[in-house]
Amino acid sequence: MDKAKPTTAEWTIMGAAAVMLIGSFLGYYSHAPSAWGTGLFPIATLPVLYGIVMGAHIALTRFAGSPLPDRVGGFTWEQLHLVLGIFAVLLTLFFLATDNPGLGAGAVIDFIAAIALAVGAVRLQQERNTGAVR
Repeated sequence: MDKAKPTTAEWTIMGAAAVMLIGSFLGYYSHAPSAWGTGLFPIATLPVLYGIVMGAHIALTRFAGSPLPDRVGGFTWEQLHLVLGIFAVLLTLFFLATDNPGLGAGAVIDFIAAIALAVGAVRLQQERNTGAVR
């Protein structure tokens, strides 16, 4: 693979991770100014961390050329991206589904970015022909 030219799926993951990080600093609801506020860990903070891990992995391997192992704990990076993307969507969806007063823009932005993470992870599976997603 060409280290200097990310694929569409990789751009999607990196972009969604950046948007998710920015969204995490916006208001989540009336008594919590951000995902990093008191009482929101882990349901609002973990999806952001998942996005950061996914985006950082792509950036490190594409732009820095960092030699990372092919597998982590017996799983490929593509499998980890897929699981983290799906978990990010589920956690942000569960957060939106709870009865929170005054839902803010940060929660909605992070949900949309989590969907983009999952879509990017599925596309990554397809681009790299892992056979997991057709």
